[in-house]
Amino acid sequence: MTEELKNGLLKFYSISDEAFEKLTACFKRMEFRKNDIIIESGKFSDYVFYVDSGLIRTYFCDSKCNEVTLCFGVCGDMFASTFCYYAGEPAFMQAEAVTDVVTYGISKNDLERLCSENLEISNWMRVICIEQLYCLERRSKIFGNEDAASRYQSLIKVRPQIIREVPLKHIASYLGITQQSLSRLRARLGGRKEEK
Repeated sequence: MTEELKNGLLKFYSISDEAFEKLTACFKRMEFRKNDIIIESGKFSDYVFYVDSGLIRTYFCDSKCNEVTLCFGVCGDMFASTFCYYAGEPAFMQAEAVTDVVTYGISKNDLERLCSENLEISNWMRVICIEQLYCLERRSKIFGNEDAASRYQSLIKVRPQIIREVPLKHIASYLGITQQSLSRLRARLGGRKEEK
């Protein structure tokens, strides 16, 4: 494990070297090519993933079979299917690699065992879960109170790599607008001209 990876995993809560070694001994390095499915809707995935490099997208299909983008994950982010992990149900959302991606995954069984054996790791996991809940509430605030232009500008500010690397149709879906509306918005705000 590199120092960069250690800093990424411990950015919200530090644990001792001994606890970190126990944790990372259970991580499995997994590589995905662009467009690979990491978590498949309707199937079971008991892994929690850490994004070491690349970019992922989570989405679901609505009643008209349109893909609705829920969120993006970049280097340093963690993601999992909470349907699978918490409820033991098949995944609702699907996670795919937008670019080539390197992740480190840890199984639910290993993570739960480590949390029960080690208070530091348990607290680390608790802080990660709280951070994820904060992100969900912040997204609800942004999407409940801001117009499309403000949502787009927030995305540029917080996650500029998404604007550079994600196809416009996925960004538009995430923002809750059509691709044509996003193109007009970008032209008005001085965004990139080319379409993906």
